[in-house]
Amino acid sequence: MTGRERILAVFRGEKVDFVPFSPNIYQWFYYHLANRKLPAEIAHARHPFDALRHLGADILARWDTQLATREIYTAGEFSEFYSGETGEDEPLITSFNCYPPRKNKCARKFVSPYGTLTQTWAYTKEAGADFELEFWWKSWDEYPAVRFMLECLEYTFDAAEFHRWVERVGADGMVMVHLTESPLKRLHWLAGPENASLFIMDHPAEMQALARIHERKALTLLEDIVDNLETEIFISLDNLDSVFYPPYFYKDYCQSFFSQAAEIIHRRGKFFVVHACGHNRVLLPLVGKSGVDCLEGITPPPLGDVELNEARKLAGSENFVVNGGMDAPHQEITEDTEARLHEYTRRQMESMGDKRHFIFASSCNTSYLTPWENLVCFRDAAREYGGLD
Repeated sequence: MTGRERILAVFRGEKVDFVPFSPNIYQWFYYHLANRKLPAEIAHARHPFDALRHLGADILARWDTQLATREIYTAGEFSEFYSGETGEDEPLITSFNCYPPRKNKCARKFVSPYGTLTQTWAYTKEAGADFELEFWWKSWDEYPAVRFMLECLEYTFDAAEFHRWVERVGADGMVMVHLTESPLKRLHWLAGPENASLFIMDHPAEMQALARIHERKALTLLEDIVDNLETEIFISLDNLDSVFYPPYFYKDYCQSFFSQAAEIIHRRGKFFVVHACGHNRVLLPLVGKSGVDCLEGITPPPLGDVELNEARKLAGSENFVVNGGMDAPHQEITEDTEARLHEYTRRQMESMGDKRHFIFASSCNTSYLTPWENLVCFRDAAREYGGLD
């Protein structure tokens, strides 16, 4: 089977030759590329797909393809400016931004009738990732400007751009459609998780109004693109974790959006994924009730709180796709690596029982401290123990 066939079969509950092996190596790859630390056997690589193909992985992509989902403002004045110096002649793609060659900082500005909002991102090669240094929304008195910005924001889909990535992945895997994010995550992007949480507690009516604005815009985007023949798996780029997504926040700021999106997607026989980080035990029943088909990145203890073989039961569905298992403590092992990773992978595979709805993948991410040899060991172990009876 090809990577594409294997991943689609998992979502459909069909039998595969072996469990898909789909590590998320973007941060790992760009860290090693920027620091001139790529292993000799992939020294030629300039994109994560190059490394994944060398591994023989089943590509499940959501990063580059997010560039096909674009934001436009129908009023106000939006501008962005890139600066910095990386020394790299290729564009830099992260989970959140695309930096032009040699640039590693992005400053954005939105001018509204109610004031000016600014946001700043910066990429560091030491982390192999970028971080939001300055949030759009810094104090509650900026609420009118933030609401104006959300009301003016529209999402568009560049089908030609998405098609280019579909062709680039080809038969080696699947590309997921960036369906923006839940209203709660949008509030996190605007104000930061801490301030957003405080604003929700202090001003619930106003925050609910913002949530409904975003929900309406995101669902409009979905209705516009769901019938495109190349859009088969949709992903909401959240960071689902009960630390910042406690159940009462989920019910008020995620459930409506996820449930409506899942219904629209399922009517076309397609699938809905939500990205997750960390602790999901108390959220999985709500996720299952919302109709989400898969959480990308189930993390076992100690960094997470869900064993892989518990996820379907917690979600309340035997058809729930379990994605994850490659946690950071095992990724970073440096002693007796082969034996320990093979034993760990064997136990995870055996614990799953029916492996038809299982993708062996990174638990959210691959640590940049992961030795390349460990990824090779994970691959070999996944192929050895991941066959279906």
